[in-house]
Amino acid sequence: MLGSLESQIMEVFWTARRPLTVRETLDLLNADRTPPLAYTTVLTVMSRLAEKGALVRKAQGRGHTYAPAAEDEAALAVQGVLRTYGDAAVSHFLDQAATDPDLRKRLQALLEKDS
Repeated sequence: MLGSLESQIMEVFWTARRPLTVRETLDLLNADRTPPLAYTTVLTVMSRLAEKGALVRKAQGRGHTYAPAAEDEAALAVQGVLRTYGDAAVSHFLDQAATDPDLRKRLQALLEKDS
């Protein structure tokens, strides 16, 4: 689960659909914000998002670029559950699907859509 500023930062990345520097992210966040956020605030939150696995940090020159590790917040949540619980999470999900006909139908439709 993301905090308010974390969610805003991730939304900037999901909208941009490209890697961004801290400065680019700050400028996009501050476009409609009063008072503006400080560079160090955004840097700190982005560093923490990278430590959590929500952003991927890559060295570029003297700084870094960041990119989202998942396509949206739901995908981040799934990654977190799988990272924390691994096969046990998958097993519980499959057990739930086995007893829920509507969930089974939705899964089947998604599998057919992706094939």
